[in-house]
Amino acid sequence: MSATASLRAKDYHRLPFRALNGLLAGANVLGFARSPLDLEELLEEARRDTGLQDFGDDRFLEPLSVLIDTTGAQALNPIGRFFARENIRRLLKGRLLAEELFKRHPEILARQMPDPVVIVGLARSGTTRLHRLLAADPDFAHLKSWESVYPVPTAEAFAARAAGETDPRITQLDRALKAVLYMSPQVASVHPLGTMEVEEEIGLLQHAFATQLFEIINGVPGFAEWLMTHDQKHAYEYMVRLMKLVSWFRGDPEDKTWVLKSPQHMQDLDALLHVFPNARLVCPHRDPIKVVGSTCSMAWNSLVRDCDTITPQWVGREWLTKTERMLHKNLAERKTLASPQQQYDILYADITADWEHAIEGIYSFLDRPLTDAAKAGMQAWLAENRQHKHGAHKYTLEQFGLTAQQVDETLLFYRERFNIPYETANPHGAA
Repeated sequence: MSATASLRAKDYHRLPFRALNGLLAGANVLGFARSPLDLEELLEEARRDTGLQDFGDDRFLEPLSVLIDTTGAQALNPIGRFFARENIRRLLKGRLLAEELFKRHPEILARQMPDPVVIVGLARSGTTRLHRLLAADPDFAHLKSWESVYPVPTAEAFAARAAGETDPRITQLDRALKAVLYMSPQVASVHPLGTMEVEEEIGLLQHAFATQLFEIINGVPGFAEWLMTHDQKHAYEYMVRLMKLVSWFRGDPEDKTWVLKSPQHMQDLDALLHVFPNARLVCPHRDPIKVVGSTCSMAWNSLVRDCDTITPQWVGREWLTKTERMLHKNLAERKTLASPQQQYDILYADITADWEHAIEGIYSFLDRPLTDAAKAGMQAWLAENRQHKHGAHKYTLEQFGLTAQQVDETLLFYRERFNIPYETANPHGAA
């Protein structure tokens, strides 16, 4: 897709995908092959599938109810509606299985969790690169992609571990990602996907039905507004429970520090600090013009699979407004909830210009030794993950009905607060 072409969602659909959507749409008209979104029905299906009853803390029911209502009102294509329903079923079954494990193994929740290092930055501001660099340090704990999507070990996972075999959750995500990349090959250049890649904890938050991930997949502006305006402490408390479960299953030392990262923390820093009041916050900042353009492209490339009628102009308006609101909320919470001593600001431009110097600054802030093993791990990761390994991510603001001047004026308060330079050339040109 050209960086200057007019964007249409259906242009991204492969022919078999279009044909299947057409067949399903016809069947839906006749009353067949529908994917009903009903709260009680979904809860009952999950109970029936697992033979379990307890979903744990029932505060998840409110966001789930909002999600179901707004997803039902969204103009998803038949395949998108099916995927949305199956995703909710997966998460509900995960909750049931998790609660059963917590009851059988009280030592899971008794584990201590030291305050983590948390990368708190806007999407597309170098957070993934920074996260994966820090995760290359063997002294940090982190999630792999399969653990984020499937954090709850099944009976089959326990059996595989005992037999020294591959965890079936790994195989399951391998197959799922192959399907995702077949249906949406363009996403590979936007965010590198891989079963064994270091991944953010947004998959854990998803089990509490309180994450921007639903917005990225299905749009759901009503759910996005609810999420922005309601306390998410319950979701972060549940995230910690799942972190303990993952650590317990892996046999991690209890005193091993996690390195976390998710743009969700920009919106919900209050909830993050509720569960980890002494977290060390590493806050990268990038030219907001580039951030908004890249974020719009990321959202668009995800949304087009399931939302035939989505327009790039809507994406532009939605994500510029959302970015502005997130920044105002985040800056206010940083000022009132976090001490200056636990915050470290760093420019994307400095990370890309000299990553080693940037990392040394972070480790100095953390008062941690930057060991030879950590440096070797980071260098190996960089050698294996050169920029644009999966193709260049191409987009323009104009595709989304925005201009650089409009974005700059809207987010000038952010640029001036952190003295963020304008990005006039490819920062990876020398890489």
